[in-house]
Amino acid sequence: GGQRQRVRLARALLADPEVLLAVEPTSALDAHTEAAVAGRLRAARAGRTTLVTTTSPLVLDHADLVLHLVDGKVAASGRHRELLANEPDYRNLVARDTGTPSTASTAETVR
Repeated sequence: GGQRQRVRLARALLADPEVLLAVEPTSALDAHTEAAVAGRLRAARAGRTTLVTTTSPLVLDHADLVLHLVDGKVAASGRHRELLANEPDYRNLVARDTGTPSTASTAETVR
């Protein structure tokens, strides 16, 4: 699972498209590898448009902009840490997905 996923992502990065859409690019990876891949993805795509759909706070921490969708509409936008601090619904969603208390404050944003 994780190895094939990394190979697909590497191929996409080698193609170097102007716009890259990555759907849950780290879903099959452990937390350590996920954070490393997210950081490398950001560095490799600097200056180009990259749209990542994810539920992973480790990936969200690397984004320039996070869009929090509710029922298909943008409920909030900003950096991951800003949303954690200012948007209770977003904070509760992240806390539910990570198993951390909703008062937890973590990371930044996704690009």
